[in-house]
Amino acid sequence: MKFAILYNTDYYPDIHGSAEQYYNQILEQVELEEELGFDAVWFGEHHYSGYSFGSPPVIAMAAAGRTKRIRLGTGISLVPLNNPIRLAEEYAMLDVLSGGRLEYGIGRGFLKYSHKIFGVDEAENTERYHEGTDIICTAWTSAQPFSYRGKFWELEDYTFFPSPLQKPHPPIYASGAITPESYQWAGQRGFHLATAFFLPNQEHVQECIGLYRQALRENDHEPATRDVAGVYQMYCGESNEEARRNGGQHALTYYAFFGALAQRGALTSQSFAYHKGTISHLFAGLTFEDLDKRNLVLVGDPENLIERIRWAKEFYGTNYLILEIAQGGMKHEHVMPSLERFAKYVMPVFRDEA
Repeated sequence: MKFAILYNTDYYPDIHGSAEQYYNQILEQVELEEELGFDAVWFGEHHYSGYSFGSPPVIAMAAAGRTKRIRLGTGISLVPLNNPIRLAEEYAMLDVLSGGRLEYGIGRGFLKYSHKIFGVDEAENTERYHEGTDIICTAWTSAQPFSYRGKFWELEDYTFFPSPLQKPHPPIYASGAITPESYQWAGQRGFHLATAFFLPNQEHVQECIGLYRQALRENDHEPATRDVAGVYQMYCGESNEEARRNGGQHALTYYAFFGALAQRGALTSQSFAYHKGTISHLFAGLTFEDLDKRNLVLVGDPENLIERIRWAKEFYGTNYLILEIAQGGMKHEHVMPSLERFAKYVMPVFRDEA
């Protein structure tokens, strides 16, 4: 079992202080995460109300400069909103300068507002995602100049530089959440899978993971060689009571922020129906006990988290947990000991298990 940390954080100036202080605290946490033995740290991309990072490769490069071993991921890089050559260049450069530590998480995005900012028609979201990913993979693996003619981009005798350090290219984690087609496409391409274990319809996610593995097999990819990574919100407390007090309340704050996006009309039409009908409904009047009893969060003492992770391994067949932390305005002084407890008491259990 592998463990990564994901920063999909919501910024509160009265809690986090200046942008400089906010980013420096995150980088201090990354240094600790490397020291504690976490496998990777991932950074989200959004362009809305201080949510996540406008430029994940910038914060990832800053993290690379402070670390030597921990891998650096994106959770996720919004391919449809960007020029794929720009993405290929930035992330290949990150891979080179970090010594081959990139884990490239990709996805379509779900915020309508971000599409408006970049002048991208949300109806083209999926096509741009697939075409952009094709270009990135071609650029990363082409030893010679190449040409490309697609619906959205054209290249003529283009020479790419720099080639990523990892061969044939850095591992790609394609996101799957709501639509079965996203899981199937990830399997058809032979990518690793990154999904969300906090989604309320757990059986749907489980079924879609099955579709992903089926698509891998049908396209001559061995499922055992591909990661099934899932995102959980995590806080490891001294006790279940302390975890509920410090981790549970911030989980509710974050989910309320996340759910309010639907109320603001901020979601793409592809995501709106699901989020409004299910996730936003779950957020209305939500209590920590609702999340806790359905295994939608990893918030508790070490023994509690060990039990929940074993359940996730059995239910989803996951081998890689991506842990969202520092959300909902959680203070730096609470994040650090939670990381230490998780690394000391939880991770070793799963390092030793098959």
